[in-house]
Amino acid sequence: MKHRSTRSSQGGFTLIELLVVIAIIAILAAILFPVFARAREKARQTACLSNVKQLVLGLVQYVQDYDEMLPVWYNFRNPPGSKYWSETVQPYVKNKQVLVCASDGTPYSAGGPVSYGYNCDYLGYGSSSSTGFYALPKVTKPAETVWIMDCVQSCAYSPGRWVPDVTNTLYVYYLEDSQRHNGGANVGFVDGHAKWLISNDLLMDNSIWDRE
Repeated sequence: MKHRSTRSSQGGFTLIELLVVIAIIAILAAILFPVFARAREKARQTACLSNVKQLVLGLVQYVQDYDEMLPVWYNFRNPPGSKYWSETVQPYVKNKQVLVCASDGTPYSAGGPVSYGYNCDYLGYGSSSSTGFYALPKVTKPAETVWIMDCVQSCAYSPGRWVPDVTNTLYVYYLEDSQRHNGGANVGFVDGHAKWLISNDLLMDNSIWDRE
């Protein structure tokens, strides 16, 4: 008496075996896809950090050219024709692409797409006269004071500036962008260095925003 083979005469798989293979592939995909996504975001985070570094170095050059006066977030005065800080720094970086982070899907437009916000609360919100500009010596902790950071608008606010109210759009923006890169954000400091910080460091430590 002949026994029926569990495989087809061509040596193919049975339905059960195919289902097992599909299940294994699905499990592997579920495990590996998040790893790939984190790796991709890590690459974007590194590219973004390079952007921030170039921008703060451009701002440092601006300060050297203008007698240690920091630019403000928005102005009409100096250099002539400039408005937003992102336009002020452009002659020094000569590359508009560094103003856009790959992880920022909808960059705010202020003189062009901008993915980074200026610490306008403490380093100058805006002015059409010299009274709106701050001198570098006033920044007593340049290595610990935020200059620019990941943001969906070109002006960044300190955590103490806004209460955690969902109706306050600016604060919501801040919370979202403080977690743009793997639960943190890229930050450029007044002394010219840049680094990634976890969200808690940005949200809980108000001292890194204050020029005093």
